[in-house]
Amino acid sequence: MYSKQLFILFFISILTACSSISDVPVANNQLNQDIDTRNKQVAQLNSWTITGKIAFINSKERQSATLHWQKDQTAESEALNLSTLFGIKVLELKREKSNFTLEVDGQTYQTQDLDNLIYNLTGLNLPTRAMNSWLKGLAYLSSDKVKYHEKTQLPESLTSHYNNKAWQISYSKYHHIGPFQLAKQLTILQDDLRIKIVIHAWKI
Repeated sequence: MYSKQLFILFFISILTACSSISDVPVANNQLNQDIDTRNKQVAQLNSWTITGKIAFINSKERQSATLHWQKDQTAESEALNLSTLFGIKVLELKREKSNFTLEVDGQTYQTQDLDNLIYNLTGLNLPTRAMNSWLKGLAYLSSDKVKYHEKTQLPESLTSHYNNKAWQISYSKYHHIGPFQLAKQLTILQDDLRIKIVIHAWKI
């Protein structure tokens, strides 16, 4: 099912700033904040928007989409839109507090258990709750392991056993977004599943 194949992208698949924010590449030989200072700072980043592209790849096929994810943790709301490169809407997700409304392929679903809905529609265990932390290079579970770059002290990779599945996330091309240092590219691996994300813009 084509729509279901695209649907499984959504989990990555986040308040727009009124003024532009400096987006400066982080050089590999640049010394930055120490690990604890950065982690505490980024953990406070609870309202943000990302736009970019996402690709879902397995041994049989590859699907890609543009993404726009807006998240406001204070208001307990978020909105996610995925569309084809031609602008055709693939998926629209809205959350108010603990209630999720998902529209895909003309069908609307409502749930308070997003992970379970994804599993019922796709048969996949996907890290929906963990992505808010992983996207920022932070551990979600106390057992998550993060490896840091020797010079920049920024996350290089993260491994986790979320939902009893082995996940590995790799990060690259960090940029300064205001006071924050955030990845512009990341790849998520789980068994035969590979998700590649290119973030064109962070807004905070």
